[in-house]
Amino acid sequence: MILSIIGYCLIICTVLYAMYTDIKIRKIYNNIPLIIIAVSFLLILFTDINVSYLSGIVVLVIGFILSMYNIWGAGDAKFCFALSLSIPGENLPAFLLFTSVIGGIMAVLMLIVPHLYGRYKTLPYGVALGCGYIVNLLTF
Repeated sequence: MILSIIGYCLIICTVLYAMYTDIKIRKIYNNIPLIIIAVSFLLILFTDINVSYLSGIVVLVIGFILSMYNIWGAGDAKFCFALSLSIPGENLPAFLLFTSVIGGIMAVLMLIVPHLYGRYKTLPYGVALGCGYIVNLLTF
């Protein structure tokens, strides 16, 4: 139980940093998903979370396809994959739903608030992924 709490606290701190860098410079550094993957594997080894590896691979493949067509950034794809490894398989659809809803709200806000739209033409989807992850953690 204590290891789970420590592991998820480390992941949340990393997620918050990723959200900050995605807002500030529109980039998610490669070390962020690597840290999350390492902590996720430690959680898998030393706790009782049941992760669906197949779902993680599907998330990775879809993320890279979206990134190839410039719908998503490659950092977002890697970030989503890393986060999916620390979520129990049965909670992954909820994570993706929360992320989609939050991303949609962010997109509408960027269209409504002219100051945001004028400054940036892209959506920092790492923020939606991070918020979706945190909301998902609060539900299980």
